[in-house]
Amino acid sequence: MLKLRDNEYSNKTVYGIESEPLRYIWAGYFIFVILSSLIGDTTILIAAVKYKAFKLQRIIVVIIQHIAVCDLMVSVSYILPICVSVMANGLVLGNFLCYLSSYFGFYLNLASAFLICNITTSKLLLLKYPLRFGTTTLRRAHLSCLACWFAA
Repeated sequence: MLKLRDNEYSNKTVYGIESEPLRYIWAGYFIFVILSSLIGDTTILIAAVKYKAFKLQRIIVVIIQHIAVCDLMVSVSYILPICVSVMANGLVLGNFLCYLSSYFGFYLNLASAFLICNITTSKLLLLKYPLRFGTTTLRRAHLSCLACWFAA
């Protein structure tokens, strides 16, 4: 296993980036991912909460909101530190945030997978039991999403 000290950190050893132009391409890609995530997810949240623009079942809209929040958390806690370290060509945010970022990335990706499974299962139950499951309250929808967050 490769162990690096603070003074030995380099994107060349951790990310395998050896050339400057390739590092700039990756930094541009990460910036694009962060900006598109921020713009897209905030648009979804504003449209769903403020304007009630989605004409879908309540449970589906609630799960979409939770997926958007999870995606925002992934971009801020996982992709942003990677982008900063690639742009600076070094670990500027410290070891603690580096370790914390990897744990956030694991937890949030698992929560995202559970939320996607939740939306798929909810759609199946809506098709199979439209009268019973179609009247799901907002509280029950949030509780199903909370179960996904805790299961992760």
